[in-house]
Amino acid sequence: MARQTRSSSGDFAPTFTTQNLLKNPEQEICSFDNVDIAALRSSGDFPDGVIFQPFDRDLRSDVPSSEWICFLAFPFTLGLRFPFSDFITKFFRTTGLSFSQTMPMVWRVLIVLDRIKKNHIPDLCVNDIPIVYRIRSHGSIRFLFYSTSNNLLILKATRNEEKWKNKIFFVKRDYIPDGDSFPVKWLTKGMI
Repeated sequence: MARQTRSSSGDFAPTFTTQNLLKNPEQEICSFDNVDIAALRSSGDFPDGVIFQPFDRDLRSDVPSSEWICFLAFPFTLGLRFPFSDFITKFFRTTGLSFSQTMPMVWRVLIVLDRIKKNHIPDLCVNDIPIVYRIRSHGSIRFLFYSTSNNLLILKATRNEEKWKNKIFFVKRDYIPDGDSFPVKWLTKGMI
């Protein structure tokens, strides 16, 4: 289903086309509204001048667009800012996963690994992740890590967050560093 939305200036924004991958799309109505977007814009979590798509409760996280990137609000509650570190950015480029299809535990693990890289093991790279974790679907088209050994590297990362799927927003690709290099569509199989 293709649809157009109006931007805050009244011009038509690009067409969003749903992939129809969500099992219960009616349960994923976006709750991250214009007030939340304004707070995010003023927080400094994104570079100045970034264009945000105005709130549209009909948009879901699985809508691909060559002009907009869907973000989850969740990683920013953990202290991330955009642009993400090279380590986190490389993870998404390597796997081809979209930001919005990764479950909260993936974000937690990536943040911890990124801090380990910065503070203790500068040679740690994305290709080292499969030593401890594999990516798998969790009964949907969203992905998480599962441990490949009995020794968990990061404890309590699997805890979920309430309504994390409903807190999404869209940022114009052209206004973020290397925005054209991030996935347009959700993957249906994880690669790492």
